[in-house]
Amino acid sequence: MIREKSCGAVVYTVSNGKRLYLLEHMKKGHTSICKGHVEGRETERETAAREIREETALSVEFVDGFRRTIQYSPYEGCVKDVIFFLARAESMEVTAQPEEVDSIEWAELPDVLVKLTHQSDRETVLAADRYLNEHLETRAFRSMRRHDRELTREQCERLLKEGMDGVLCLHGDGGWPYGVPLSYVYRDGKIYFHGAKTGHKLDAIRRDPRASFCVVTRDLVIPRQYTTDYRSVIAFGTVREVTEDEEKRDALRALALEYAPADTEEHRERYIDANFAPAAVLEFTVLHLSGKSRSKMES
Repeated sequence: MIREKSCGAVVYTVSNGKRLYLLEHMKKGHTSICKGHVEGRETERETAAREIREETALSVEFVDGFRRTIQYSPYEGCVKDVIFFLARAESMEVTAQPEEVDSIEWAELPDVLVKLTHQSDRETVLAADRYLNEHLETRAFRSMRRHDRELTREQCERLLKEGMDGVLCLHGDGGWPYGVPLSYVYRDGKIYFHGAKTGHKLDAIRRDPRASFCVVTRDLVIPRQYTTDYRSVIAFGTVREVTEDEEKRDALRALALEYAPADTEEHRERYIDANFAPAAVLEFTVLHLSGKSRSKMES
């Protein structure tokens, strides 16, 4: 049995707050992610870096912790292992290798999954995207200085469920921070808001989907001690507009139940129907929670 080995990487960058992945449209007619045969005594990462450089002219920085192997038989009597890493490119300027690559493009995840030819490549990019969401993004957030007042994830989620309103902070016009107070509902790691389909908030989200959302559920002034008895939580994540009708309706139902729990189902549905078209629904996906309390809170 012949054994062969190739190495490559899922290459991504971030532009205008959007994560983009690199696709190679090959001379042979298929669309792929970057990979190639190991040469000589190269390490796996050396092979991946060389292939990226030769095929795209990019220099990349590898993301530690991600390594994925796929195995297939390119021809009878041969088993081939392909090792994929995850790498970030700071530049989007590429030059396609004329011998093998017809063209190169950067694309968001939904387009990537449509354009890739092979299912194994789709699964590899999905795995890389999950890794970024679950690991790399959370490393960008600072740990709390006062650990004695830090809340657990479960306590933070409880505060989000208890709260009725908070301040959504976005990348506003001209780079100015833009904080807007909003009512919300929290469930299953998502925060939902509703509002108008136009305005500063929607423009900011389309420019940069990264955001934070702060909720204060207790703020009792203690004058003699010049302090307050408080509980607060800050969520960090990304925001998108919900456009699929059933998903949008489901979020509006959750908001209605949160703020008018005694209403009848019939009246609630009539109200949603009457306001469905002009309403925008925003979904905030929580990547990191930071909670703080000066008052005693049960675990």
